[in-house]
Amino acid sequence: MTFRQFALNNVKRSFGRYAAYFFSSTFAVTVFFMYAAFIFHPDVVNGSIRPSVRKGMVSAEVIIFLFATFFIFYSTSSFLKLRKKEFGLLTLLGITRSQLNKLIILENTIIAILAIVTGTAFGALFTKVFLMMFSVILDLQSPLSYYIDWKAIAITASVFLTIFEIITVMTLTTIRSKRVIDLLKAAKQPKKPPFYSIWLSILATVCLIIGYYLAYSSNIIQMTKRVIPILCLVVIGTYFLYTQASIGLLRFYKKRKRSYYRGTNLVTAAELIYKLKDNARILSMVTILTAVTFTSTGVLANLYFGKKAEAEARLPHAIALVSKTGSKDLFEETLYMLKSILKAEHIRFAGHQATFICVYNPDQPNNYVMQNLLLMSVTDYNKFADLAGQPHVSLPANTATFMHPTPDQGYEPIQGKQITLSIKNSNKIVTLKLNKPIKQPVINPSGYLGYTLVVPDPLFQELSHFATQETTQYYFGASYKNWESKTSVIEKLNDSIKKNKNIDYNISNNRLEFFNLMKETFSLMLFIGFFVSILFFLAADSILYFKLYNDLEQDIKQYHSLAKLGLTMKEMKQIAAKQVAILFFIPFAIATIHAGFAFKMLQNMVSGSVVKTSVLVIVIFLAVQLVYYFFIRSLYIKKIAKVM
Repeated sequence: MTFRQFALNNVKRSFGRYAAYFFSSTFAVTVFFMYAAFIFHPDVVNGSIRPSVRKGMVSAEVIIFLFATFFIFYSTSSFLKLRKKEFGLLTLLGITRSQLNKLIILENTIIAILAIVTGTAFGALFTKVFLMMFSVILDLQSPLSYYIDWKAIAITASVFLTIFEIITVMTLTTIRSKRVIDLLKAAKQPKKPPFYSIWLSILATVCLIIGYYLAYSSNIIQMTKRVIPILCLVVIGTYFLYTQASIGLLRFYKKRKRSYYRGTNLVTAAELIYKLKDNARILSMVTILTAVTFTSTGVLANLYFGKKAEAEARLPHAIALVSKTGSKDLFEETLYMLKSILKAEHIRFAGHQATFICVYNPDQPNNYVMQNLLLMSVTDYNKFADLAGQPHVSLPANTATFMHPTPDQGYEPIQGKQITLSIKNSNKIVTLKLNKPIKQPVINPSGYLGYTLVVPDPLFQELSHFATQETTQYYFGASYKNWESKTSVIEKLNDSIKKNKNIDYNISNNRLEFFNLMKETFSLMLFIGFFVSILFFLAADSILYFKLYNDLEQDIKQYHSLAKLGLTMKEMKQIAAKQVAILFFIPFAIATIHAGFAFKMLQNMVSGSVVKTSVLVIVIFLAVQLVYYFFIRSLYIKKIAKVM
C-alpha cells in the first residue's frame, strides 16, 4: 500500500466523521461558484446590469470567503483533536513527524479537491436556474444566457484550495508539540468539576438584559450607534450563559429531589453539567450563528414582503403634485393634465388640493429647520388624513403641531413648548404653543416643501392675508386602488408632467416608482442573502454534528458503564435522545429569543407589522432543524446500540 492509498483509505473509512463537514464545504463552494459565474457573466461585465448588483455579489463573495475560512479552520482543528490517539499509535509504529504532517495534509487535500469538484459541478448544474431567477428579480427584458467563464472556475478552485491548504498547515501546530503519551491519553483526560461563579452568571444576565433593552428601544436614528454594543453584549452574555448560568440552573435543579430522582433525569442532568462545560464555546458559537441566520433572513424577508405597507406609509398618496413657485395658474394647468390622464385610464381616484404658507422663525436665524417651515390648515390636514386612512386632529386657538415628514421614530427637528413664526417680507409675528407632534405624515415628502406645522383654520386664514406668491405653495394628492399595477398612468405622467420644470414631480411624489425601487432592491438583497443564511445555518448544524461525533467514543464507554449498573437499552436511548435534543434545541431557543429582539428593533424602523413574516421564518427553520435532529438522533442511537 502506498502512502497516498493509505491516506485515501483513511478518508473512506472516516467518511461518516467528515460527512457534515464535506457537505457544508461543498455547499459553500457551490454558492461561491454561482455568484462568481454571475460576476464574470458578459452581460454583467459589459455594463448591461447595474454596477450596484455586481458590487452586491462581490460583497457576498467576501462574506462567504471569510465564513468559509472560519468554518474550515474550526472543522480541521476539531478533526485533528479527535484523532490524537490515532496519531499517537502511528507515531509508536514508527511514522516520523514529517510523514505524519504529510499524511494530514494529503487527507485534507483529498477532501478539499472532492468538495471543490463536487461543489463546482453542482454550481455549474444550478447556474442556469440561478441566472433565470436573477433575471426575474432584476426584471430584465431578456433573461441572462447560460454562460460560465473560466475565471469563475479558476477563482473558486484557487480560493478554496488555498483556504484548505493554509488552514491545514496552521492547524498542524496543535499536534506538533504533543508527546506520544499525551496524544494517546488525549481522550482519557479526567473531567474536572465545572467551575461556577455567581458573579459571572449575573454578568451574563445583565449583558443580555442591557442588550435586549437597547434593541427593544432602538429607532432608525439610534440603530447605527447601538448595533455594535448590542452585538458585543449579546455575545458576551450568551457565552457566560452557557459556561456559568446554565450550570447554576442545573445545580438548582439537582436540589429539586422529586424531579431530579425521577426516571433517568439524574443521569441526564449529571452528564449534562459536564457537557455544557465542555461544549460552552461550541454552543455559544452555534447560538450566535443561528441567531445571525434568523435575523438576516427575517429582516430581508420582512423588508421584501412589507414593501407595499412601507411605500403607503412613506408616501400616503399614490400621486402628488407640488408647485415650485407660487403660480396658481401654472399649477392648475398641470393638475388638469394629471386628472385628464387618470380619467383616460378609467381610474377612480380621490384627491384633495391645498394651499400652504411658507414661514420662518425669526428668533433662530441660523437654524435651517426654523428657516424652512410650512403651514397647513387643520381642515386640509384632516382631508388628507381621510385619503391616507389616518385619524383627524383638532387644535385649540394659538397652537400648532409638527407633522413628521416620514414615519421614522427618533427624529425631532422641532422641539420646545412654543414657537415664533413670521412670513417673509411681512411684519406679522405670532407665537404659538406647540402640541404633541404627529408621527405619521399625510402628504408625500418633497425637497421643495418645508417642515410642516398644522395650525387652526382661523390662524391660517389670518396669516394667508400676509402671504405673497413667493411664500405660497400648492399641493395636490390623489389616491386610488391597485396603485401598484397602474404602470401606464406613470408612463404617461413621465412623458408629460416631467416636461414642466415648474412642477415638482419625481420619485418622491410617485408611490409606484418608489415601490418598484424598493422591490428591486429588497428582492436582490433577499436573493443574495438567502444562500448566505442557509450556509450559516448548515454550518451551525454541522458544528453540532462534529461535537456529537467527537464525543461518541467517550459516550459509548459511559453507556457501557450505565448498562452494568442495570439500565435498559430503552432507558439509555431516552438519555441519549434527551442529551441530543438539548444540544440541538437549547441554542435554537436562545437564538430565537435573540432574533426576536432584533425583529423588535426592525419593527421600530418600519411601518408594517413584522410579526407574521418573522414567525414564518422561525417556523421554517424549526421544521428543518427537526428533520436534521431526528436524522442525527437516529444515527447517534444506532451507533450506541451497535456496540452495546
